[in-house]
Amino acid sequence: MIPRTLPSLILLALSLLFPASLTRADEVKLKSGQTITGRITYEADDIIKIEVPVTASIKETKVIGRADIAEVIKDAPDNVEFNRLQTLVPTASLLPASAYRQMLETGPDAFLKNFPASIHAPKVKEMRDILAGELDKVERGSLKLEGDWLSPQDKIDFKDLIDSRIRLVSMTNLAQSQNFNGLIGALREFETIENNFYGSPAYPKAVELAKQVIPNLGRQLQNMQRDVDFRNAEYERALANSKPEAREQLTLARQKEEKAYQDSLVVDKKSGVKWVQLNSRIKASIESYLKLASAELARLNGLDLALLTKQAEQLVEADKLVAQNDIEGARAKLSEAAAMTGQKTDIKSKSKSGSKAGSKGSSSYLASLNAKVNARLADEKSKADARAAAADSEALTANLNKTAPGAVPAAPATEGDKPPAAEGAAAPAAPEVDDFAALAGSKKGSAKEAEGKKPTAKKNKPKSTETADGEENDDEGEVKKRPVAVEEEAGFPFGLIVPILTALLIITVVLLKVFGAGGKKSE
Repeated sequence: MIPRTLPSLILLALSLLFPASLTRADEVKLKSGQTITGRITYEADDIIKIEVPVTASIKETKVIGRADIAEVIKDAPDNVEFNRLQTLVPTASLLPASAYRQMLETGPDAFLKNFPASIHAPKVKEMRDILAGELDKVERGSLKLEGDWLSPQDKIDFKDLIDSRIRLVSMTNLAQSQNFNGLIGALREFETIENNFYGSPAYPKAVELAKQVIPNLGRQLQNMQRDVDFRNAEYERALANSKPEAREQLTLARQKEEKAYQDSLVVDKKSGVKWVQLNSRIKASIESYLKLASAELARLNGLDLALLTKQAEQLVEADKLVAQNDIEGARAKLSEAAAMTGQKTDIKSKSKSGSKAGSKGSSSYLASLNAKVNARLADEKSKADARAAAADSEALTANLNKTAPGAVPAAPATEGDKPPAAEGAAAPAAPEVDDFAALAGSKKGSAKEAEGKKPTAKKNKPKSTETADGEENDDEGEVKKRPVAVEEEAGFPFGLIVPILTALLIITVVLLKVFGAGGKKSE
């Protein structure tokens, strides 16, 4: 799952892609020989103001008198724009398609439109091709993560591994903010990694980063603790000196902030979050955070990161074997990795609220891989059961075909067993047998066979002999035609045609007599 902080990370990444300090590169050469490079923000007859970057986020504005300036060199507009575009490539991680479209529109496309004859145009076209190619990949479902392109299938096969890396990127970006809210956000991301992705390669890296973030946060908390009383007193003094309308607005704003803080605190505690929201105006909140930071730093320093890294490598190998459907190899790797830290391969995942950070019983990468292996085994078992059921069904069908009426006998009949056939008549083909109807047919056939075994002739009935042409002779010498057997098939019984026609003929004769048809003619 992509973290909820991703939209803010995208905005942060885009802001880093367009730093204001690089929108222009002006030079002011002084008579002393010194050169000052930055962005000229103001010019007058007697002074020039130039903004000089000190760090990536800190800038300093210098005021220089015209009498001290030897030369002012302003960069060409296309050079300024090209310097800005060079920050677009390589692109950041996790950028959505909308971010790529915005970069193309405001970057290379705008440059080529405004400066078509610039000497930088070929290089800008190369940048555009790179951005357009990456946009196509994103639109097809791929994801760029720390320079790696992950396909849609990768996101399915290695979901937990990718999610842990996304969380680590989020933690890294928040840690770079250098303010206490960003640092706390980074530690909250670390808590998520530890609770849900313990054992992944992202976990030991997150531990290393947390060991850097906590001391930085501790220094800021100590400064807060030192001046919290002064800041609260200043607020009360400003509130007292304000007009009634302003005082009411300030009071309502403070109450609103306090309510939002209490609501977020309730949610965090209910979810089991360790690094809850901090209220910098409450001394007790700052002190509790300092204790937490100290205890967490001591705990993290006691972890064996080399062992955790080695275990993570084994688990990644197991994950790859699962994707290759080598289940036995994956199970061996899981057992080997679990033995490194004394875990069990049948570890069960727990909910976030019920898990303890860093505990072996919490949801982990190992637990996820074990569940994936069990799912594959269950799938293989169901397939094997289905194949066995299909084989049994085929065997049953073959048996039914042998016992069904009209089925071809196993052994060929001899010449004497065959009934005489009419001259020129073709041998009747065996009728097709429906596998399911054969069940009912076999039962009926058994009943008919039983009936055929019963004696049909009575003792006082004259015996008859059968002639070669199918006629029967009784003892009195009368020759009787034997009725032709009609094979019953599904649909209309053709054996009833003669009786029906006879009945219709009798009815017709009766009607003619009733209505006087066929009587004597009058003279």
